[in-house]
Parts: sequence; structure tokens; C-alpha cells
Amino acid sequence: MKAVKILWILACAVWLPAAVSAKEEHMTTSLTQKQEAVSAVAALAAVGDLEKLSAAYNEALNAKLSINELKEVTLQLYAYTGFPRCLNAAGVLESVVKARAEKGLKDENGPAPQALPEGADKYELGKKNLEVLTASSLPSRPPVFIQGTDTFLKEHLFADIFARGVLSFKDREIATVSALGALGNVNPQLQAHMGMAMNVGVTEPEMRGIIAVLQNQLGRQIAANAQKVFEQVLASRKEAD
Repeated sequence: MKAVKILWILACAVWLPAAVSAKEEHMTTSLTQKQEAVSAVAALAAVGDLEKLSAAYNEALNAKLSINELKEVTLQLYAYTGFPRCLNAAGVLESVVKARAEKGLKDENGPAPQALPEGADKYELGKKNLEVLTASSLPSRPPVFIQGTDTFLKEHLFADIFARGVLSFKDREIATVSALGALGNVNPQLQAHMGMAMNVGVTEPEMRGIIAVLQNQLGRQIAANAQKVFEQVLASRKEAD
């Protein structure tokens, strides 16, 4: 009987720290409810966790994000995660919106995306937007190993997509950092976009909030990698000051 009691005490000693650890796994963030929803949607769409993504879209709509805002988050991510992830996420969003409508929930469509100015030079418009994000002047059509990468980035990503409106540059960067952080193996791009995010108003506490979302949704390993990259960004910005 005494041996059984000792075994029970030892089992509790093992189980209790594990339970506490699991409780501590969910981190609070300094993001607004809407920002946290954008971050969660982007992270889950990036890794293709469609079941959790469905719940995240529901939470985002409950947080009063408009349908068009969530469409823009989803659409933008294809540039960073590829069309398969984007199309799968779009299908989930469509299902969620339809299911909510059938239940009588009324979600706002929100403002529609805007067209590019007539006759706009897409390359120069994209370069201008990228200069805002990088807080620096950039050359036009610099020589790069694959010239199309420069053209497509400027004309498509930073003109066609970033100029659509609906989302602010800050919100787009919250989504981008969350997606790249979720991928976990694109650290040069993650580092660049963390810097861009801070250039357009994402604060240090908000960035740590994105990392907390990554931990809550995808676990400590993904969050630890993003944290390591962010510390490099902070060090680099401190040196530049």
C-alpha cells in the first residue's frame, strides 16, 4: 500500500509540471483583437492547417474584420506561400462566410479593393511603395541575377497587390511577418519584413505579440526561430541609429 502511495506521488510530480507547462503555452499578446486575428489567419494559412484556419476565420469575423479584409489577407499571402496554400485558404474562407450567413450572422463586406491609377507605371509605383516599407531610396531596375524577380516584385507584389487598399501597409506586414514566421525556414525574408513592419508602424511589443501568436498557434519551435530573427533585427536597427 505504501509503495502504491509513493508511485502515485511520483506520478503527480511528473504530471503537475507538465500541466502547468501546458497552461503556460498560451501567451497573451499586445496586439489588438483584429491584429491578433490577422496574424493567426496568416500563420495558419501559410502552413495549410485548414481545420484551425476555419476557426481563425470565424474568430476574425467575430472580431469585426470585414470579409474583404480577410480576402485581402488571403490573397496577399500567395506571393509568400504560393497559390496552393492561397487557394486552399480561400476555399476555407468562402465556406466560413457561407456557413455564417446561413446561421443568420451578418458580416460586413467592407470597402472593395481599388484599381491602380489609370496609366500608372507599375514598376515605379511598386518601387515607391517598397521605398516606404524599407524607409530608403531604391534604384530603378538594378541588375540582379534573375532580372524578372526585380520586375515581378515591383510591378506585381508591391504595385498590383500592395496598392489595392482595404488593408494598411501595417496590417499587410503583420500578415506577411506572421506567414513567413510560420514557414520557419525563410529567415532572410522574415528578417527583411520584420524591419519593413517596424518602418510602417509595428512596434516592438506588437512584434512580440506576433511571435506570441506563432507560439499559440504553431508551437515553441516556430516562435523561438522568429524570436531569434527579431533579436537580430533589433540589434541591426540599434547599430544603424
